[in-house]
Amino acid sequence: MSGKMFQTAAREWLQIRRNDTGLRPRTHQTNEGYVQALNRFFGEMDTGAIQAHDVRRYQLERLDNPITIAGVCRWKRKATASTVNHELSAFAQIMRAAHQWPRLASYVFPLPVPGWSPREILSEEEEEHLFRIAAGSPEASLAYMVASITNNTTAAGSELRLLRLKHLFLDARNIPEIYIPPEAVKNGSRPRKIPLNATALWAVQQCYRRALDLGATEADHFLFPFRRKRNCYDPSRAASPWFLRKSWECLRRISGFAHLNPHDLRHLCITRMLENGVVPETVRAIAGHVGAKMMEYYSHHRARVKYDALRLLDRKPVASAPAPRSSTETQHYR
Repeated sequence: MSGKMFQTAAREWLQIRRNDTGLRPRTHQTNEGYVQALNRFFGEMDTGAIQAHDVRRYQLERLDNPITIAGVCRWKRKATASTVNHELSAFAQIMRAAHQWPRLASYVFPLPVPGWSPREILSEEEEEHLFRIAAGSPEASLAYMVASITNNTTAAGSELRLLRLKHLFLDARNIPEIYIPPEAVKNGSRPRKIPLNATALWAVQQCYRRALDLGATEADHFLFPFRRKRNCYDPSRAASPWFLRKSWECLRRISGFAHLNPHDLRHLCITRMLENGVVPETVRAIAGHVGAKMMEYYSHHRARVKYDALRLLDRKPVASAPAPRSSTETQHYR
């Protein structure tokens, strides 16, 4: 692949990766996304001509996404430092396959990733407001259904997107469940069956009816079919990773929670379980892999819970405290 345009080398690298049967479909989709972003900058460059300063410029422009090409931004949105680092990891593999990475390796450094800070968890009042508003908006109906499932199961949108009809167990004679398959998760400890409470069952049933209306009839058809064009869906393909974007943006707008992400409701569900005394082992069984550090990450309690805990320590002030004695009175009683 040496001496070829970067986009050609990237295409050949993707094909090599696809031939690796040990990689999951989600990994291939992620790699394709990385290559798509990289091609917008390096695509027309010769792999042998790319220099370290080009890589540095990619990092800076990817973070800022300036208007650089005929008044149009290269990418749809700015990237985080973590995303840029993942993209450059793919870049390094492509350049290594093109026998060009050794000359760059000593001069390319990952971007510093900001330290962890707790996510803001919705209060009970905010949570009630969110779902009340969502329930009344047809434009946000898909976001409402997915949010209801995540908020009651911990199953994230990326996991739900790859559910097939055969992964739903809604027989009324048994406890209703959904099965998160291996191809839908990031690691081997996340595939799991999750029981459905009444709210989650209702939301899954709504999504199931929607899938039927969109043409899903076979067990291997997806719960969220792929949208080919307006009013045309392919149930044999999973929805794109951005299938929630339009509906979720509507939900943000009408609820007033401008920075709410679908994954935030996974955090909220885990937080609520911990607040209600569910033991960590059960939380992990429901949510999948949550290590000790991640358990602490997810268990940031809402302000009301913290307040109630501290209120138990509160002591009422003494009604009529005696005035302090003067020095002469103190001497008299000695």
